[in-house]
Amino acid sequence: MNYISNNRIKELVKLKQKKYREKFVVVEGHRLIDQLIRNNVEIEEIFITENSHFDSFPNDKLLLIKDWQLQKITSTKNPQEIAALVKTETRNITDKKFLLYLDDIKEPGNMGAIIRTATSAGICGIVLSAECCEIFNPKVIRSSLGTVFSFPIEIHDYKWLKEQTAKIIVTTLKEAENLYDFKLPSDNIILVIGSEAFGVSDEILEITDYKIKIPLNNNVESLNAAVAAGIILFYLKNQ
Repeated sequence: MNYISNNRIKELVKLKQKKYREKFVVVEGHRLIDQLIRNNVEIEEIFITENSHFDSFPNDKLLLIKDWQLQKITSTKNPQEIAALVKTETRNITDKKFLLYLDDIKEPGNMGAIIRTATSAGICGIVLSAECCEIFNPKVIRSSLGTVFSFPIEIHDYKWLKEQTAKIIVTTLKEAENLYDFKLPSDNIILVIGSEAFGVSDEILEITDYKIKIPLNNNVESLNAAVAAGIILFYLKNQ
């Protein structure tokens, strides 16, 4: 097994900056990389340290890397002795029966958690507004456990949403129906989740077909966007 070259390290370090992540991104962690392989995500290279014990990965993609080099190319303080180079590609949406539209979600951890939750709920795909955070931000990748690479995700603005024939369901506190009283229409649907700071934009509220809210107790005003998305997605999906 060969060691990675210093010139290659310099190239990989650049990928820590968004402007260089047009084609590839470095991901890290045994669990995440194992998940990518099981989901048939194409991995270009896998970097492991001498002390690592990872026998499950394909040998033709393995390169040895020193601890200090691994530290340089990854974004966490204590990387797990393994990283990989992955193409920044998502899968296209082919089924529009139940889509999730994320409106201006800025926090990477929330974004990743929502994507992972939506994947496990079994909906058809996710659409991100142009104002959402970068889909291949390392925090998004980690919190989604790599599902950003294997789940259908597209990026479209408000105009795309307006052109859809599906029924639009918005989460809002303004004149909204209790989630647990809401009956899912038989049409294709798009559930819209807005940012914690500003909620769903006024533009989208104007074209929505249904408004729903999660009933909250004990003077709690709102929920984390990822938590709210999980509650609503699983409730609607299982109707």
